[in-house]
Amino acid sequence: MRPISSFATLSVALALAGCASQATVHSDYDKTVNSAQYRTYAFAEKSPQTYLTLTEKTLRTDIAQQLENRGYRQNNNADLLVYISTKTQQQTHVEGSPSLIGWGGYGGWMGYDQTVWTTNEGTLTVDVVDSKKKQLAWRGTATGTIPSSGEALSADKLNQAVMQMFAQYPWTAGK
Repeated sequence: MRPISSFATLSVALALAGCASQATVHSDYDKTVNSAQYRTYAFAEKSPQTYLTLTEKTLRTDIAQQLENRGYRQNNNADLLVYISTKTQQQTHVEGSPSLIGWGGYGGWMGYDQTVWTTNEGTLTVDVVDSKKKQLAWRGTATGTIPSSGEALSADKLNQAVMQMFAQYPWTAGK
């Protein structure tokens, strides 16, 4: 196996840095929902065996801010329930480039250099559910590269992902 060139290493580092800066965001919503009926929200209860992590606490604060900016108010008897879920998975990437092997271009043949690396990908899903009908009203997802060393994502990165996600939220309270 040939050593990885410094150019290939630099390319991989730049590609990963670009991925980490911005999450990929998608959302969808039920177009038949009468959004004027929604004025309040609450976070779905966690099971008694689990606890609120620091990351989830940060996410709840960021999501609450986004909903309140749209006129919603937090209430125990809410119109909308907010469910938060996260998932991580390891992604393997392969990058290949042709290379000429031989001497002086004579009698050489074409080879193929491959660089293989792994990244950790995190997905945040926020479901906003009609509490009376028990139906999904809106779903937002944000996916991006997360630190692989076990360190937590910064509050700024989490806030950025939530802001990007809620930029696609279609409603304001009571309208």
